[in-house]
Amino acid sequence: MLEAGASTRSKTPLKDRLLLRQARFAGTGHYEVELALKKEDPINFELLYTKLVQIVFNAHEVARLVSASPMTRELGEVIFGLYTPEGDAICLSHGLLVHVHTVSRMIKWMLANDYEEKVGFKAGDIFFNNDPYIGGAHALDQMIVIPIFWEGEIIGWAAGLTHVPETGAAQPGGYGAWFRTRFEEGLFMPCVRIGEHDTFNHDIEVMVDRSTRTSVWWHTDNRAKFTGARMIREEVQRLVASIGRERYAQAASEYIEDSLRAARERVRRLLRPGRYREVGWRGTIIPGEEMLLHAPLEMTVRENGSLVLDWEGLSSAGWQPFQGSLPCMEGLVLNGLIQHVLFDARHNEGTLLIVDLRVPPGTCCNPDNILYPTTLWGPAYAAGVATSQALSRAYYAGGYLEEVHASSALSSGYTAGGKDQYGRPLGAHNMEFAAAGMPAQARMDGLDTSGVEFNPEGDMGDAEIWEQTLPPLYLSRGPRIDGGGFGKYRGGNGIQSWYAMPDVPDLEIGSFGSAPIFSAPGLMGGYPASALLMWVGHDTRLKEYAEKGLSLPACEGDDVANPAFKQELGGRWEAVIGSNYPATRLKPYDIFTAVSGDGGGFGDPIERDPEAVAADVRQGHTSKRAAREVYAVALQADGMVDGPQTEALRQRRREQRRKDGIPASEYRARMRERVQRGEFAPPVKRMYLDVLRKSAKFAREFRTFWNLPEDWTMPDETKE
Repeated sequence: MLEAGASTRSKTPLKDRLLLRQARFAGTGHYEVELALKKEDPINFELLYTKLVQIVFNAHEVARLVSASPMTRELGEVIFGLYTPEGDAICLSHGLLVHVHTVSRMIKWMLANDYEEKVGFKAGDIFFNNDPYIGGAHALDQMIVIPIFWEGEIIGWAAGLTHVPETGAAQPGGYGAWFRTRFEEGLFMPCVRIGEHDTFNHDIEVMVDRSTRTSVWWHTDNRAKFTGARMIREEVQRLVASIGRERYAQAASEYIEDSLRAARERVRRLLRPGRYREVGWRGTIIPGEEMLLHAPLEMTVRENGSLVLDWEGLSSAGWQPFQGSLPCMEGLVLNGLIQHVLFDARHNEGTLLIVDLRVPPGTCCNPDNILYPTTLWGPAYAAGVATSQALSRAYYAGGYLEEVHASSALSSGYTAGGKDQYGRPLGAHNMEFAAAGMPAQARMDGLDTSGVEFNPEGDMGDAEIWEQTLPPLYLSRGPRIDGGGFGKYRGGNGIQSWYAMPDVPDLEIGSFGSAPIFSAPGLMGGYPASALLMWVGHDTRLKEYAEKGLSLPACEGDDVANPAFKQELGGRWEAVIGSNYPATRLKPYDIFTAVSGDGGGFGDPIERDPEAVAADVRQGHTSKRAAREVYAVALQADGMVDGPQTEALRQRRREQRRKDGIPASEYRARMRERVQRGEFAPPVKRMYLDVLRKSAKFAREFRTFWNLPEDWTMPDETKE
């Protein structure tokens, strides 16, 4: 070990070791050529890994209880890891799987940028990063890394990452749906040493206090991350003392290689080799502009168990917040791969090494200008959706059904800023949408209000905790009727919560995450999940109802276009559809809603079991309108299925389909004429103009698909 504060240099600079390691993998396709320790003693090889996993899991659980932030303590927006000296992940805790590789990127960035020489690494150092171009998705993702020394040299790194709910951004809570530059996103500290001798630097903490609205969560999360990282450091040092430094280093390399081999074998056994194409979308409305962003995927499953994920045709990056950094894109793609293919494998650097990720520079998932904001990384989430759907098709092609599923939606939430109910400065966001509806599968419905794909182990948090943290008061919280995509198996419904504004001066409320289109497509004929929306009610009778103790509706009811709250309480209502709600000062007793995402549907809705439809109507998951108009199910007055009427409805629906349907060749010919003339809705046309100009490969394949001349270009009225 080493006394805190002692400075050292590796015999071979870590930067050089990283480059040598990368070159060796490029030349051999292996992280470690031989698995000598595993062959020598496979039982103790597994036992040692179990000890390492237990170390990072213990760090995760203790850190959650150290933090005061509901994001960490309630939702579980946290992950810990142990890394090699070169920054490769050896093992990771459960938690926020989007960040399985972002901390690794931080360590490697420091090595590549000569931190060992120009900054120096000392025992007791605490390094911090929340720059998403280095590692993470946005400024809210904050990581702490500390070196692990043994006999004067770094033998690894311990790290933790949490999602912190306030960054001092132009909009409270850090989520700004109108940010045009990085400078609006709040305080960035790119790979900064924020502590020495295992103590946080006072001047850095003063800077945070004076740069954010609610610094307590930033500070307590840092202490939580450092607590967990220190636990990892000390346990690893004790382990090295018992087994020896060389054996530990060899085992770390072999665990990565073993994971690499296991991941390749899993892909070989489960996914049908071939080329699969999917596309994800992100739409949004910001002042003066309606945008549609394009995330097309060509996934190649190779016979050797590797995957090529090619994102040629992504929309361009720009001065808008709906884009993701490359680390964010990488994390979301890996997150889908881990959940749907490598769910019981070791999650470390080896998991990543089977993937050839090709994200063109200058696109909305790999911006080439670090001044672009990355606040709301919708296209990267859309890329994760496309990855999951492509994997489902590869499963289906191989004859599997249980693993086949539609997609999960991007969620929305609300932000609050100004003063809280205790009179203190406030900036935060509510992320109860970590319990959204899950996608339908090929054999069953999606689960209601159960989780989100970007954090499958997260939770919504107790309403009572949110009310202690943020001033708005819950009026109701429950599943969103008709939220999940319709299908033979329906997508899970997300959460819809209704809130009342308290009598708190200077309180602003806004929303983030909404979109004018669906973000969770269905599969095999299933409908997409509903687009997200927000209701805001002004001058209602809520105060009268509260004073008289009258009961309130608990959900939208059967008419989602005219919800029960609106009918019951009167007043003036805004339906915020397709755009986000800017931070606005609402009056006491005003009402607003927030919804989480919903899952996509699977299969033809008129093949759904009528009894399942009736049960959903009775339980408030499906409206009577959807039962009749979408599922073609007739219900009696008592809510039970009318069998003969249902069969007649479905027969008429099939006959109408045959009458309305046209051959695919005719449909394609019609669409080709529209494409030639450039007849698209304005946002769609702007999207295609962008990607056709940016990507020669996509433009070439687009012309080939539509049988267009090689010199064809999309008509652009703005230049005429």
